[in-house]
Amino acid sequence: MLSQIYIKKFLYITDININLSKNLNIFTGETGVGKSLIVDAISFVLGEKGKYHEGDFVEIVFDDVDSDFSEEGTLILAREIKNGKSVYFINGKRATLSTLKEASKNLIEIHGQHHQQNLFNQDFHRAVIDSFSSLEPLLKEYQEVYKKFILLQREEEILKEEQSNRLRELDILKFQLEELEELGLQEDEKEQLEQEYNYLSNITTIKEIVNSSIGTLHVSDNSVHDQIGEVIRNLEKISDLKPEITQLLNDLEEAKAIVENVSYSLRNFDTDVDFHRLVEIEERLNQINRLEKKYNRNANELIELIDEFSERIQYLENLEYKLPEVQKEKEETYQKVLQLADQISKIRKEKAKEFDKQVQYHLSHLALENSVFKTEVKEKSLDKYGKDKISFLFSGNKGFQPDLLEKTASGGELSRISLAIKLVSKNSVDSMIFDEIDTGIGGKVAVHMAKKLKELSKDFQVILITHLPQVAVLADKHFYVEKIHQEDKTVAKIKEIKDNEREKEIARMLSGIVNSESIQFARKLIQELSEENINV
Repeated sequence: MLSQIYIKKFLYITDININLSKNLNIFTGETGVGKSLIVDAISFVLGEKGKYHEGDFVEIVFDDVDSDFSEEGTLILAREIKNGKSVYFINGKRATLSTLKEASKNLIEIHGQHHQQNLFNQDFHRAVIDSFSSLEPLLKEYQEVYKKFILLQREEEILKEEQSNRLRELDILKFQLEELEELGLQEDEKEQLEQEYNYLSNITTIKEIVNSSIGTLHVSDNSVHDQIGEVIRNLEKISDLKPEITQLLNDLEEAKAIVENVSYSLRNFDTDVDFHRLVEIEERLNQINRLEKKYNRNANELIELIDEFSERIQYLENLEYKLPEVQKEKEETYQKVLQLADQISKIRKEKAKEFDKQVQYHLSHLALENSVFKTEVKEKSLDKYGKDKISFLFSGNKGFQPDLLEKTASGGELSRISLAIKLVSKNSVDSMIFDEIDTGIGGKVAVHMAKKLKELSKDFQVILITHLPQVAVLADKHFYVEKIHQEDKTVAKIKEIKDNEREKEIARMLSGIVNSESIQFARKLIQELSEENINV
């Protein structure tokens, strides 16, 4: 519910904090004071376009909100005009307008001359009738079956397309599989071949370096081996003079042995030039590289591709059996869809008549006794909601054919139609604002409207801008809007009124003047229409 409205600055309202009731909230005031500014301020926060002024700032607070945007059940939305641009806030943090609209979705509805888009939306019409008809379980079952039908339909299309190309694709795949299998590629084979190729292609250089190294280490005059031997012989001459030399001699003997082992290993290197093997490796690598490029896969991925091709071939070979199975299942599912759609449509048509009667009953007590309200259910192509196109039709006068609401209903009529629909369907957001709902009515009709609004406020929060005293007396909270003209500016004041102040305002609304007689009349009206004395 909308618990608080804080207006720091908005048009000619400044520094006003309004704490609302969860039930019926009434705003009254003399003609021309700008009672609808409250509606405009809320619409401003929710992103309404308009001519606003620098520094305008409005904040609205919702309680008992269960959403991803709320914090401990509280959701605070605000908008400010800063440097000529709109800045939006959610719980004190900057947000985009799209995010704010998502956060406020299903929290509040505004019903007035410029705020009736829901009533023109046929999806809303369908949702109202479905809710009134308690169709949610059956509709859920239908949507599950319909979704299955759509998936089978898509699968059939894919299978048909594949079927038309099946033989050609099979020929290609079998050729490709044979090509890969003939290659007989082993894991990491390419890497090993490249290493061997690099070795063989550099064999001349390798042979020269190996022979040179053997000579340096052991064969040539003054080789490393000979020089180490000479060092050993010289150190042996003085080893008795210094004990540490013995350990050094041992290290040199090990070094000499290492040189001998390295020389032996180098002699065993295969340095013969095998041109036949080199050509063989080159041809093999060319085969692998060609298929890598062809299939855009590396060598090891080509091995995996064999399994992929084999599975695809098996799938395509079984395709001629798969398509009839899918077609049969699709047809069975389609018949189930039709059966459920017919069932839903029948219920909608039956319940729509009952719905229309109840709406018509409420409209007849809201100064629309000559109007006609009708729910039209036409057949259309199947979608996820069934086969029905549902439209609310209205005519404000006898002798005129009912038509779409946006073509036939005025702003005031739309507000009353909306009220009637809410009363019948009990399907709404938590908070509703009505503006101009009582245009052109009075007397007994006003009393009927008061009772209906009070009835609605038992289940939902209602915020109402009204000039009717019969409605105002039933307020759970009554706010008075006053315009004050100062020397250089005009300001609006909004305050909650109770007791004597409220009696005076009801008296003003009844007779246009406030005196002892009008106040007494106001007290009598309050007593007669108080919640204890009316059957709401």
